[in-house]
Amino acid sequence: MSVADDEGYVVVYYYQSGKLNFAMLSPNGEKLAQHEIPYRYAQDPQVMGTRVTDDEFIFYSRYTTGRREFVRPFAINRHTGAFQSLQDVQLKLPRNVTFVGGFGDEDHFYMLYTDRDHNLHLFRDSDVRVSTMDYKLFKSEQMPRTRDRYARESGMIYVHPDLERNVFTGHHRSKIYSRGDKLYMIFDGYQLRGKSSKETTTEILSLDWDTGQTTYRTLPAIAQRNAPSFNSFLYQDKLFRVNIEKDKFKMAVYDFNTLQPLKEYAYADDEDIALRSTPVRQRGAGGLFSSEYEVIEKQDKVMKNLANGIPAITVDTYSDSTLQLTIGSYKAPSDRDNRNDRSRMVRTPDRYVRTSRGLMVIPGRWTPAYNIPSYYLNSPYYSRYFYDPFGQGSDAPTGPGVSTYFHTVLDAGSLAKVEQQGDVEVLQERVEEYERNLKPEPEFQTVYRYGDKLHYGYYDRKARAFRIVEFAHGQEQPASPEQK
Repeated sequence: MSVADDEGYVVVYYYQSGKLNFAMLSPNGEKLAQHEIPYRYAQDPQVMGTRVTDDEFIFYSRYTTGRREFVRPFAINRHTGAFQSLQDVQLKLPRNVTFVGGFGDEDHFYMLYTDRDHNLHLFRDSDVRVSTMDYKLFKSEQMPRTRDRYARESGMIYVHPDLERNVFTGHHRSKIYSRGDKLYMIFDGYQLRGKSSKETTTEILSLDWDTGQTTYRTLPAIAQRNAPSFNSFLYQDKLFRVNIEKDKFKMAVYDFNTLQPLKEYAYADDEDIALRSTPVRQRGAGGLFSSEYEVIEKQDKVMKNLANGIPAITVDTYSDSTLQLTIGSYKAPSDRDNRNDRSRMVRTPDRYVRTSRGLMVIPGRWTPAYNIPSYYLNSPYYSRYFYDPFGQGSDAPTGPGVSTYFHTVLDAGSLAKVEQQGDVEVLQERVEEYERNLKPEPEFQTVYRYGDKLHYGYYDRKARAFRIVEFAHGQEQPASPEQK
């Protein structure tokens, strides 16, 4: 994961060996500082939002103890790389609320909760200082209830302007967008209480921080045969919605302010999807942790493979005149089926011992589960001290999931497909091509936006260095180290 400022400085952060690691990089890729934060009290750190101020990169984490919850901010100086812990902020939570998520935009950091009456409890850092959180309650009487409790809230994601645009990020059916002092929560394809599957739709709930009011709107309903079959993405003042089934493909674009339709593309299963600017690719289906790409060429398989997963769409622009869309589906990996395998590996907890030289740590070790008494691993209290990734309480997946997708380029004004001689330049496609040429595949990689450019960062094991490669329109494709 990464965050960048407008001067080209980047902070990359990742989890490894029981620690949260930060590395600050200069615009030319030089490592300026590195910091490690150990986990506290057997709790994984939860970095939920980031902000870039005039002087600092600020990271917000959540810390809970008993019934009390805190926002724990910390900062890295943009110029020196110095680390600073900021004052914890205790949240004055109403009773019986459930945490939904935290996220940060350019101006504020938010913490969102819901209650049994489906009201939304929103905390936002003060305009005066980071260490103060303001609170507002938003009622949602207009929004109908879902058949499953907390269905909309369970998989919600915040769409940051620098969010990587792929089908994994786009497949979430609950998304939050921020525009100034307004938040827009958009939900796709949820089964509503008392209504049939023919009445599923895209729901828009707007939260106005200034007035404390909510507004509920919907797009035209779509009859789902095998839910979910559609998804949407908000970009600037347009809402894009894609509906993918085995025998049909439809994409519609709406004016977000009026919800009036602007453009529509529709294809049957025996038609070529003329909307696409690139081949249909599939990634992740080759095997465990496979990163192989497969191009789906046969027309009778294109629609079938696109419909094998949750539909996804993302939109971005890297120039003033075109929009680049990624459209497809994402199929999550299946759960492991060996949860009760007593030969699975478990890591024992670290132990701290007082010595004459201070507090020393005796690291835990990996051992088969049959060496640990079952009443430890099955205990709600003791089990939290063991790292048991494949145990009974785990939903660890067997692979990265399957992404099936294509890219298309539209004119930003007319929303017509951009046609030209030769291949249309798709920036995401160039990044993927560069990644495919890396041998071996990097253990760690990240993609982030920097102005109208994309940066691809990865760890080069041969050179033992972290590399950042820049991609921009009109620039020659960078050569990978293996091609030089």
